[in-house]
Amino acid sequence: MTYCSIVTWEKGHVRAAVVELSEGVAELMGVAAAPVHGISRTSHPDLDRWVAGCEQALTQAEDMTAGISGRKVVPDDVIMSIPTEVTHSLPVVVSKRRRDADIGCSLEELRALLQRGYRQAQDEVGLRARQANEDIVHGSLTEVALDGQMANHPLGLRGEQIEVRMSFALAPLEWIRALEIVAERLELALAAIVPQNVTYASPLADPEAQLILLDEHHTSLNVIRHGRLKWSALVEIGEREITGTTAETLGLRGRQADALMRAYRAGQLREDVELQVARAFWSELRRWMTALAAEMKKGADGAFAPSRIYFADMTRRISEAYQSLETPFWEQSLPFERCPEVIEFGVNTVRDVLDCTGQANGPAFLSLRALAHYVAQLCAPHNELDRALMEIVRGRHVSSLKRAR
Repeated sequence: MTYCSIVTWEKGHVRAAVVELSEGVAELMGVAAAPVHGISRTSHPDLDRWVAGCEQALTQAEDMTAGISGRKVVPDDVIMSIPTEVTHSLPVVVSKRRRDADIGCSLEELRALLQRGYRQAQDEVGLRARQANEDIVHGSLTEVALDGQMANHPLGLRGEQIEVRMSFALAPLEWIRALEIVAERLELALAAIVPQNVTYASPLADPEAQLILLDEHHTSLNVIRHGRLKWSALVEIGEREITGTTAETLGLRGRQADALMRAYRAGQLREDVELQVARAFWSELRRWMTALAAEMKKGADGAFAPSRIYFADMTRRISEAYQSLETPFWEQSLPFERCPEVIEFGVNTVRDVLDCTGQANGPAFLSLRALAHYVAQLCAPHNELDRALMEIVRGRHVSSLKRAR
């Protein structure tokens, strides 16, 4: 059996799990959470509190494994996911003409192209290093094409021209070093740092899909192909901006704004006030959808036509956002010939994750389950290229996760 610890850093909490990995399936053997504040792009890491919270969550998760597996499982490796908002993507394309088109592509040949793509990304990061204290934290292999034809599993395939597309994630050096220190103090090997939108993409096997993640102060837009993140962007409108601006039409802010929205949803307002709030609310939802559609036009190439749009309200406070994506206004705003089906992204979307604890089925554990799915796929037998790129970025071997202490 292969075991690994996983940790997600979320607003207000750090969540941890001990997972057993086998043939692309993850079993949650222990889960726990601990309160941790200051996890956002506007806050600086508080190392002492982060270490204490992470240690508490991991210890509780490890203790839980004894009742499930018959012995306490303490993995040596940990994979952490970080909020999408503190990262941004850098797409890279490399290609070459192969010497012998009749010989199948080897792992060494493709690994050399991955290494070249990483060096190209490093060069681009180096050009702007003086302006931004950030570095590459993760790499995703998005597409491989042989003679213009997409190849989901290119090993052994023949062709004359090969093209590899990758998406690298950049994060602040302050965050990267903070997570490394947390792992060091807990005597764990930090195998990988993964942006949360990459883990959310993992369960989506559609040939082409769009993923929309609505958070408090921003919305993450993501283009997904076969479970891999191809492109992403942040729109600076979130749940707080939508409901806050709605309440401002009546001169209310802060807690008064929250109280107004609760009363509106409960049908407790006077008819004239309810109508005023409804008009302002719909206006803000339209502004949000217009901003999303405009950003989609920037990131969607001519061939991109998703059959589905997956949506998740990460705040779990604005159900009207999902409903607005089923309106004619949204359909007319999209840059596609036909309107994709809108599907709510939730715990049930994340398959191949078995919860042996019975405690990780609620929406609060969506990020943790998505990370477990990503790690299971990463360590699956067919994923040599994804592991190779991870090893290149992190400079160590994630393919040989230790069994456990």
